[in-house]
Amino acid sequence: MGGYNRDFSQRNPFKYFTILERARDYRGGFTGLGEGIIEGDYRNDHSGLVVDGFVLNSESRNAYAPDRSKILPKKSWKGSLFKAYSRNIKIRNCILLNPYGDGIYVKWQGKENEISNNFIINTFYTAISTRSAQPDSEILIKNNTVLFGWFQPGKGGSYGVFIGKNGKAIIEDNIFAFFLTEGGEAGYGVSNTFGNDFTILKNNIFYQCQGGYYAYMDEDGKNLVVWKKEDVDDLNDDPESYMLMDAGGNSDINPGIKPDRWFFEKFSNFVASKPGKLNMDAMNQLRSILGLPLQAERASARENWGMPYPLNKIIPNLVSSTKKGVVINKNFEKYSSGEVKNTPLSYTQVDFDVFSVSNRGKTFKGEPVEFYAGIGSSGYDYFLKDAPRSDYICVKFLKPGESDFTRKYVFGYILKGSEVYKKYLKYSKRRSRYNKNGGIKVRGKAYYIGKPSYRYPVGVIIYELRRH
Repeated sequence: MGGYNRDFSQRNPFKYFTILERARDYRGGFTGLGEGIIEGDYRNDHSGLVVDGFVLNSESRNAYAPDRSKILPKKSWKGSLFKAYSRNIKIRNCILLNPYGDGIYVKWQGKENEISNNFIINTFYTAISTRSAQPDSEILIKNNTVLFGWFQPGKGGSYGVFIGKNGKAIIEDNIFAFFLTEGGEAGYGVSNTFGNDFTILKNNIFYQCQGGYYAYMDEDGKNLVVWKKEDVDDLNDDPESYMLMDAGGNSDINPGIKPDRWFFEKFSNFVASKPGKLNMDAMNQLRSILGLPLQAERASARENWGMPYPLNKIIPNLVSSTKKGVVINKNFEKYSSGEVKNTPLSYTQVDFDVFSVSNRGKTFKGEPVEFYAGIGSSGYDYFLKDAPRSDYICVKFLKPGESDFTRKYVFGYILKGSEVYKKYLKYSKRRSRYNKNGGIKVRGKAYYIGKPSYRYPVGVIIYELRRH
């Protein structure tokens, strides 16, 4: 969680920004990096993840024309800002900004998922995706301000929410505005073209969505679009006919926001090419409020396209006067890790040979031990789930007096960047001296690695190293 002031005495994510973005002078490689600024590894369990109070800004991951009037896709980072794959994921009080791809993409599982009180701005393809939601999942999408969606060549779009065929999406009190279409494709505030009739749509504002407010598949398998006020009123009264579990209170009123003048001029010039299902009088009224000419200039399909929305023009400019969308002044959630009891481990001093397969090597299950060992070469075997390769180094710790060629060693796992890691780097420079003099003192938790063919089938997660 972010959004704290400098001394952590106050928390307001929309006043005190905690920004995650690529350094603007970054020139490194990309090998092995995931798409997202925040991304859970699909192979690991990150159930219950809560992300609260961050700015995820992809502007510095993208490339733009010299005048910044359009994005350059081939030089920009393609992918979502936030990706997750486990159960019960919550994203609250964040600003997600400027991705060349989705804003939020999750393989939704479980019934305690939440996307609440976020600005999701200037996305390509989809701002919020539930297209990979699993059966019996539920996703609460509430009080978000979702603005400015672009068509992504080769992929399509744009959508405020793209609802998948599975899961239950509860979409309440959001603002969906300014979604563009190309060739008559998409441009919807909410798309339900898979015909998910567990969807709930209540008290949302839809405004200036070029393709329409709500697209759905009816019982005959036809894709239809709601884009007129009278259709919105009918949707509120008869949700079942619109492939909805429940609906009510949705409207197409002006949300009372004031976009950045520079951005909106270029955006509405692009819109002027093909107005689609837009109220152009309302569009020009907003241009007038921003001090722009009443009639937008027509632009070609790739001018004024995907330019970055400025972070410093979000608050208070994009806070609605309607009490829908993001609320910036409220009692923000408090978090506590609970009482932390730092009870010192009680280590049992053992002789090195206790780790042998003929002694107790196969019986260790996390026992705190203290022993003497020499420092050997680096290991490449990661047998313990609590010491993954991504976070730990592996080192062979030798029976005192043995050389690097011995088979009498255990695997030691040291957390990268820790104090014990710093000591290891220091001691390893003089390891030949220490090894000749009985080794160094090692403290850690010992585990059987499941390899009975090894003479010493033990791995130790190491917490302390000391000279003899």
